[in-house]
Amino acid sequence: MAIYELQCAHPDCGRRYEKDDTFRLHCEDEISGFHGPALLRACYETQRLEVRGDLPGIFKYSDWLPTGNTYISPARFELGGPCTYKSQGLSKNLGLEHLFVAFSGYWPEKGATLVTGSFKEFEAQATIARSFSVFRPKRPAPLVISSAGNTACGFNYVTSALGLPVYLVVPEAGLSELSVPVETAPTLIVVRGDYYDAICVAEQLATEKGLMREGGARNVARRAGLGVAALHSVAHPKQGSGALFDHYFQAVGSGTGAIAAHEAFQLLRRDGRFGDRTTRVHMVQNAPFSPIVDAWEAGGRSFEAVEDLVAKERIPSVTAQVLTNRRPPYSIAGGVYDTLGDSGGSAWRVTNSQIYRAGTLFRELEGIDIGPAAAAAVAALQQAVSMSQVRREDRVLLHVTGAGGEKLRSEKQMHPVRPAFTITPEASHEFFDRLDPIKVLPDAIEGVLLYS
Repeated sequence: MAIYELQCAHPDCGRRYEKDDTFRLHCEDEISGFHGPALLRACYETQRLEVRGDLPGIFKYSDWLPTGNTYISPARFELGGPCTYKSQGLSKNLGLEHLFVAFSGYWPEKGATLVTGSFKEFEAQATIARSFSVFRPKRPAPLVISSAGNTACGFNYVTSALGLPVYLVVPEAGLSELSVPVETAPTLIVVRGDYYDAICVAEQLATEKGLMREGGARNVARRAGLGVAALHSVAHPKQGSGALFDHYFQAVGSGTGAIAAHEAFQLLRRDGRFGDRTTRVHMVQNAPFSPIVDAWEAGGRSFEAVEDLVAKERIPSVTAQVLTNRRPPYSIAGGVYDTLGDSGGSAWRVTNSQIYRAGTLFRELEGIDIGPAAAAAVAALQQAVSMSQVRREDRVLLHVTGAGGEKLRSEKQMHPVRPAFTITPEASHEFFDRLDPIKVLPDAIEGVLLYS
């Protein structure tokens, strides 16, 4: 059971909150205007991580999950967990002696069983457990999830396993990411627009209908769940490296997963058993839509949101559609800018052709298919090696998330999620007037458990 406090990441604050009894997402001093936007971080009483092999999914790492005395273990479906292996083929091709792959996808032969194909399933497990922990003995309101595709798929799978209602809001381009090998029945709202349009509609839906927004990057459980991939890659007794890495590569849309990895590496440094090196976090985006890379190259903390016309021109030409977040948590204290700066990391821009070649290379050398976002991370690592920013002897963790989709579809019958509504952002208020959502969860939720 994790005992923790929440601490404000703003450099002029650091205020702590002993009780997480309101699903807190903001520091009170930010709300009052005493300082600017800042993430909250979970500070755990347990300093040394114990990997709990007796628990399902990500809850093997419950020492460092802000879920209190609550975990989930659904009877209907199996919860996926993290998987890491040491590369042979790609490692030799790149001339790297210590290349590890965090494989967040479907590859049962390696022990990877994520039927959603992405580590976004981890954030769903942690967020749902935190919501029940915080609101117990009451029940939280049903969740509204906005997503480019992968996050919605993760929440759809986990809520279906528990028999929970959920409202998913995705852009049309995200529909292809929602299939899973089980029957599910979420309320799926498709927005004729991009990811940012879906975010706006989801915010309106939650506000007007009394539903629960999980908070995105501000949610400590969401970040902690995503960070489990990094914890596992270092600390797992069989698959982990046993030592911190010099470099971590991941493709990003919002950058929340990379922030989560950085926070996980910091926890591992404080543990003391895995070395004291700082892991450089490298974030990768797909040109021509690369707002995080653009802002980082411009220097400074400021971030200008991509204008509508520019976004609508560039986003359709991007191969990795899940990476198209117009308003990532860049400037916020503890966010993307601080993660890149504090870790000494870099931001990389890769083209569609580079993504295609990297994906083909990975399949040839490692023996499994990967999606465009995962291939973008491979392409950036290739660039970094060619530019000598990554050296032969460096310890490298490559996060391949969104992988094994072809293998999954060849082995299991996939069930697409059918939209309940398709709307335009301009017509959202008219739609809300017609919608009568479920506002109370069932009395008994199977699979939401307490630690003994």
